[in-house]
Amino acid sequence: MSKSRSRAISWIMLVVFSLVIFCSSVFIIVYADHSCTGDDCSICMELSECHKTLHTLGTAIAVALQLTIILCIVASLCNIVIRSHSEHTTLISLKVELLN
Repeated sequence: MSKSRSRAISWIMLVVFSLVIFCSSVFIIVYADHSCTGDDCSICMELSECHKTLHTLGTAIAVALQLTIILCIVASLCNIVIRSHSEHTTLISLKVELLN
């Protein structure tokens, strides 16, 4: 997959997730004080679905953020280990030119 196509898909996903979170939040804010009709209130069902969606996406975003932080820490530790091992001297680096 090309880099520009991958970047476009990433932006589309960002916009979709942002719109879902924003629209769910707005729906909850607007209809928080509605006049309920009883057990089969459609607005109450929608409020429940919006709350569940926000909870699910919030958990997914938190897990993704934690995973990203852990991967960055592991990558930086690997980089430190690789640098420390590459600084050791080798037989070739200790070679001395002998001139008579």
